[in-house]
Order: sequence, then structure tokens, then C-alpha cells
Amino acid sequence: MQTIDFKGRVFQLWEYQVSHGSLLIRSPKGPTFQTNIDIICAGVEYLAAPRFLRGLEIQEANALELQHVESVLGRHISSSNLRMLVANDIRFPIVAASFKVEEHEQDIFSSPFDLKG
Repeated sequence: MQTIDFKGRVFQLWEYQVSHGSLLIRSPKGPTFQTNIDIICAGVEYLAAPRFLRGLEIQEANALELQHVESVLGRHISSSNLRMLVANDIRFPIVAASFKVEEHEQDIFSSPFDLKG
């Protein structure tokens, strides 16, 4: 996995649905940006991050970070399920079954979790 870099944008923990462990982290459009950028995570098991993340990067975890999260959860996890949200050079772990990044021009309060159709 390569690093994904969103320097210049501010992301927020935007929406969480307990039933499916679905998390939306959004950088909303506004006067400076014409699009929303969404990080959509499914099957979230663990997150340790502040509400606001400035200049976000998404990176792979190193071996020590993986070991730490495994000790917190009390079990082995796949490194493909652990990503680090990096903001202001501080690394925040998130464990999820899947991660997807989308950019769109929809209303800032639209949700990727709304049932379509």
C-alpha cells in the first residue's frame, strides 16, 4: 500500500454506524474546496484518534504499531486491516475490514451508508 496524502485538508470523524461498524471520516467541501473527500471504513474494530485530523496521511503500520494494537485487542490481526491515520506527525491506529477513499460533490451531509433505491 502506498501512502495517501491529503495535506491542506481537515478531516473529521463524521459518522459511525454501530450495526455494521461503518465509519465515515470526511473532509467536507466549502469555500476552499469544491469536493468532499471521504474515507469509508467497514468492519471497524478499533480506532484511537481525535475528532479533527489536519493534513491527513494514510500509511501502513510498522511492526511495533501492529504489535501494540494486537496487545490492546488481545489477539492477532492482519496487517492489511491496520492503517495509521497520520496528522501533524502523530500516528493514530484504525483497524477495519476495508478502507475506501472517495471524492465527490454531493451535499456535505449526504451519507455513503444511506440505502439507495
